Amino acid sequence: MIEDSVKIHDDFSIEIKSIYESIFKRKKTKYDAITYLFIPNGLHINEQTYTQSKFYNDVKVYVRYNASQYNLVEILEVETSPLNVLKRTIKKLSKGKITHKERLEFESNVKMLCVILNKTLQIETDLLKNELKLDKVIYASEFLKNLQKTLSVYRSFILKIEKTKLKESSKIVLTYGDEYISNFINYHLIRLHDFAINFKVEKEKIDEIVEFISNEKKYRKLNNYDADIKDDIYDEALLYKRSQLKKYIDGVLFLNRDIRKDGTFYEHSIFALAAGIAMIFSTGIAFYYQLIYGNFTLPFFIALVVGYMFKDRIKSLVGLLFISKSNSLFYDYKVKIKDSKNNIIGIIKENFSFVSFHKLGKKVKAHRFKDALLAADYDLNGEHIIQYKKKIVIYPKKFGKEISDSRLDSLVDITRINLYRFISQMDDPKKEYSLLKKGEIITRIGNKVYHINLIQKLYTENGIEFNRYRIIMNRKGIKRIEKVNLDS
Repeated sequence: MIEDSVKIHDDFSIEIKSIYESIFKRKKTKYDAITYLFIPNGLHINEQTYTQSKFYNDVKVYVRYNASQYNLVEILEVETSPLNVLKRTIKKLSKGKITHKERLEFESNVKMLCVILNKTLQIETDLLKNELKLDKVIYASEFLKNLQKTLSVYRSFILKIEKTKLKESSKIVLTYGDEYISNFINYHLIRLHDFAINFKVEKEKIDEIVEFISNEKKYRKLNNYDADIKDDIYDEALLYKRSQLKKYIDGVLFLNRDIRKDGTFYEHSIFALAAGIAMIFSTGIAFYYQLIYGNFTLPFFIALVVGYMFKDRIKSLVGLLFISKSNSLFYDYKVKIKDSKNNIIGIIKENFSFVSFHKLGKKVKAHRFKDALLAADYDLNGEHIIQYKKKIVIYPKKFGKEISDSRLDSLVDITRINLYRFISQMDDPKKEYSLLKKGEIITRIGNKVYHINLIQKLYTENGIEFNRYRIIMNRKGIKRIEKVNLDS
């Protein structure tokens, strides 16, 4: 099963997030996804101006494990929860000599608890918001009580770890995790607070949330987690530190990518075969004219030169012919996905090309015309179409073996596409136009925008699924992304 979403990452980049679920249901899990970008002709993005190397320079792909779902009660009470796994790990460390493997296991367990707890808070605050929408009441007291219990247990570990023989460089990971947890608690609770304010929740309930946020702020100040405003007037150090901390903790989920050109052996074999065919031709010419004219004669010398000329061209043409015919069999790149222990847990293959509208499937064509402003939208404006194909193969036997997350069963594939090159041919973002109003001609200024349509074709266990998004942007960047409802 694939869960998919497209959102704005920054002013000029979109982020396509795909979650591949139920990894352990098969011996080998396969997924295929095709993304089509329909680009207006006026942007001058085509085969000549936007090459394969430019596209891959504009694309960043991150692959990571998807942190499992727990609620706060489960984190506190379930024996295999990340909190209790960390508790047992610290108990084991307190017994005496600590091995390198145990040290790495401890660091991994700390990070894993942090990222799972972050996801738990996101899910539970979203649930509280939904309840608030339905009942107009926020049931935050029990949530905050369980959150405080979790924090108390985690922070008790900081004192316990000091009594072990663990290296200081590893002990501090627990402190990093503490700061990371406090930061995302602040983030999620402020969002919950703002949501409750908008729904005019009774003051007592809001005060509970405010008090929790205030206590965490005092805790961070007491432990020197936040930079002092006097020393950091633009909050640069604070934001940079939080960004680096997030990357460090979240790194437990991210997987390594070993990128190779796909079909390299086949390509070299084809060129070797082409060289052999060309050599047979050249040598045959040489032998034939040697028999007729003998050695060291002018006709034989001319025949050798002509044979070499044809040999060079035959080698090039035969090689290119075979390679062009085999393009449909191979992708541009083959990416091996490896865990921290260098085990290959999956493979991703990528392919980029421009395709003509007439070669698209019927459903892709129909979805492109769905909700068009003009019936002749495509024929009137013309579009260039980028096709970005991905094939994903995951090996469940090695999936998640190196981390302590018993519920782990899904992978997240994040693809960021930078559209900055697309703006070079765009008009000014503001345009003047005139209209008649109350008998007078007036001039107004409107937004000049461009629509880039994105259609996804996903091959899932339930069959082929389609999604379509409309990316609305101008020279200053992406304004918004609209999801287009398609017929079922």
